[in-house]
Amino acid sequence: MKKFSASVNVKLKPTIKDIKAETLKSAINNLLSVNNLHCKVNTTYNIEFEANSKTEAEKIVKTIADEILANSVIEEYKIKW
Repeated sequence: MKKFSASVNVKLKPTIKDIKAETLKSAINNLLSVNNLHCKVNTTYNIEFEANSKTEAEKIVKTIADEILANSVIEEYKIKW
């Protein structure tokens, strides 16, 4: 078996309002005066595991992302190896 490592970055789809980012932006502006402030909140999951092949590893990570990490109604994800 080979060792694999992947990062899955999950973020809200562009059409979904990011309430956490709006709250963060408000807090920053209450603390500091920042011009043209833009915030986005993402979650990155780092996964390390063993698989027989790159194809099997890709299938494993895609299944994890689809079934556990991202809500496909409101979120999208990107996998980095």
